[in-house]
Amino acid sequence: MSNMQLVAAVTSSPHPQAGQSHRSSGNFSYQNLPPGTTSLLWEIDQSNPEWQSISFDVMQDVSGGSDPVIFNSLMSGNRTDLDGSGRSLYIANPAHATESFTVQVYALTN
Repeated sequence: MSNMQLVAAVTSSPHPQAGQSHRSSGNFSYQNLPPGTTSLLWEIDQSNPEWQSISFDVMQDVSGGSDPVIFNSLMSGNRTDLDGSGRSLYIANPAHATESFTVQVYALTN
């Protein structure tokens, strides 16, 4: 049985921010993970049933360079491996969103 601990929460616009090609949220990090973290669980606030169809990418903010995609086409309930440094991340390219939504990131431990 896995234990869950909230390690990040970020609110995303339904579309890229003004002047941005992909970015739809501010930066967030999940660097301070509990010992024994095996994977991450991505959840979108459950209060609106329509939000369950939202998908999004997670990109890393790289100053002076191209921002790489760390996770592609995530949806609420998806689990991912620990990838990258967990620093300076943001929500990008949201699809099927009509209003702002909050993404919560949980560390899963054994």
